[in-house]
Amino acid sequence: MIVNSINLITYTPQTRKQPNFEGQPLNLNQVLKTRSKLLPARVLEEVKKVTTSKGGSTLTLKDIHSKVYAPLLECKNLEDAQKLFPEFSEVKEANTSFKRVTGNIKKLKENGYLKEGLSLKLLQDFWVKLKTQDEVAQELGLKNRSALGWILQKTNITNPSSNYRTLMMSTDPEINKVIASKTTAWNAAHPDLMRAHNKQAAQYMKKSEHREAHSQRMKKHFDEHPERREQISKTSSLYWSDINNRILQSKRGKNYALKHPEKAELSRIRSKAAWDSIPEVRQIMSNFFKEYVAEDKVLSARLRNVFSKRSKGQTLTDYDQMILKQFNKACFEAHPEIKTMLSEAYKVTQKDI
Repeated sequence: MIVNSINLITYTPQTRKQPNFEGQPLNLNQVLKTRSKLLPARVLEEVKKVTTSKGGSTLTLKDIHSKVYAPLLECKNLEDAQKLFPEFSEVKEANTSFKRVTGNIKKLKENGYLKEGLSLKLLQDFWVKLKTQDEVAQELGLKNRSALGWILQKTNITNPSSNYRTLMMSTDPEINKVIASKTTAWNAAHPDLMRAHNKQAAQYMKKSEHREAHSQRMKKHFDEHPERREQISKTSSLYWSDINNRILQSKRGKNYALKHPEKAELSRIRSKAAWDSIPEVRQIMSNFFKEYVAEDKVLSARLRNVFSKRSKGQTLTDYDQMILKQFNKACFEAHPEIKTMLSEAYKVTQKDI
């Protein structure tokens, strides 16, 4: 009877107002395992060599890309480039590829670019210097990237895909920091959009199949990156070791329950259903209670009073909450199997209620 009124008290660390987006850069092994389809063939081959050698652990994907395509800068003409890089064999000389004179062609001619060597320059800009289409268009004096896109189409010139460029940046620690700072600044400047995004994400996670898929992804991630799991555990422990954080979370939970009584009631019903479905846990906790207060009659009386107040729906004082949490913590440390049993019971009640 005593144990029926005991509820597991759990907390979630406060979400930071300015989250840190500076995650760990992808290493080459991760790129090879999960992103290999994005890599150009010759870069992929070089990555495979580097990951099996002892001296390549500090290289980034951008380093390897630069090494692979650097010989383009030594080429004197398009023919030289095509001999070294057969993947560019379909590229045409720009000065012989246009049958009609458009405004963009006039611009190229006026700026001195419509001559032999423009196609080679474009390959060097895109594949060695990693310039964007906007940057190249501005340099050539064109109106925008769309104008440049027409020229690239006529000359059969391709540039690294946006996904591949993003992948190169994500493996570079310095660029990763820049991206993180820009992301943080953008989110701070657009709070309304961030709230809308969070609301949309919350709606998405309401579906059980989405929650399950997300759960599987997270399990896989932490299985592959145990160091990240350890880091989160240490951060969480440090956060909850601060009494002010615990008090703040307690107040937040109480305020939420006051503002959303229907959700608080649903949570209470689910909690009761979960506990009622596992009487063996109640028996374990009842037996532990006898051992826990065996030599402290005052604590026994106080805990019994707390259990009685909870069963009657009465408000607990801060001291009541404290001794109840201490009891729960001691019990779950002595019987870790309880957490597993409770987790399974809550999953069932989520579906049934």
